[in-house]
Amino acid sequence: MFIGNKEVRTKDLENGKVLVIVLEDKSEIEINKELYDIIVTEKVGDGTIMDNINNYFARKFVAELAYFDLEFYMVANIAQSMGVLVHNLREELLRKTFSCQGGDTISLKKLLKEDE
Repeated sequence: MFIGNKEVRTKDLENGKVLVIVLEDKSEIEINKELYDIIVTEKVGDGTIMDNINNYFARKFVAELAYFDLEFYMVANIAQSMGVLVHNLREELLRKTFSCQGGDTISLKKLLKEDE
């Protein structure tokens, strides 16, 4: 079995959703089992594991945009909006977790305390 140009040598189910796979170069990665089942192939393919994951989601999202008859220029706008959304969600979590204004204002004392 292959993911892109990497041969999958072994796989172990870590829990109900996560697989630990060992590749031909003996490196290990954890991957969601459903995602693994989608991107694994019987023949060697192209690109890295990340390339194959990116390709899967890019095609899936473009198909969604096509379903709603959106045009080419919308891809960049929506991709940028997704990046902003994820950034804002991360900053909100940091504010709640560290009682700060955002990632750049986390108290160094709190960082050191978390490291102990």
